[in-house]
Amino acid sequence: MIKVLLIEDQGLFREGVNALISAVADIKVVGMTEHGQEAFKQLEQLQPDIVLMDVYMPKIDGIKTTAYIKENYPTVKVILLSDLADEDIITAGLSAGADGFLLKKLDAKRLVRSIRDVYEDQIVLSGEATRILARKLREYKYDKKEILAEKLENHYIYLTRREMDIAYLLMQDTSNHQMAQKLFLSEGTIKNYISDIYNKIGLRKRNEVIGFLQGL
Repeated sequence: MIKVLLIEDQGLFREGVNALISAVADIKVVGMTEHGQEAFKQLEQLQPDIVLMDVYMPKIDGIKTTAYIKENYPTVKVILLSDLADEDIITAGLSAGADGFLLKKLDAKRLVRSIRDVYEDQIVLSGEATRILARKLREYKYDKKEILAEKLENHYIYLTRREMDIAYLLMQDTSNHQMAQKLFLSEGTIKNYISDIYNKIGLRKRNEVIGFLQGL
């Protein structure tokens, strides 16, 4: 039996979720409360497996409550609920240790499946949250590539856009075969680009080039 503590300040939503979970044989709501401060008192007594919690709550919000739970009850899983997929809230929640981030508009089957998945040590995210995090990762990678380009230019080394793609992968000690797969190019083409990069940097050995790029 998966024991769930539900923390939600909206009474109607709280009762609705409780009713949904009550219809499932292997999940049980062992307690309900309106905010994190009250939940602190129930965690020790009820020993839930999962805390299903609203992000926005009075007194203590879901992010701070998540951090408290993870610090004091590290085996307890936390799924955060929100009306909106906000990038800052998603990243703050996951950084605090949340095991899932779901939008409240999800259907009953998805909620039940998510509870089971988190109980089995999986991370669950709504589609909107996944798209936001994917975009953030793409931007982060792009920013790192831009930084590498600026550092090379400070050494009067100017690479083309494709050469930068390969130099960035080379810096991570990526093999030619892996580069070819990632960039949808032949290994022969990759070798030609790498040769051009060697010439522009002024080094001849792969390990020297990698060391140079990593040391920038």
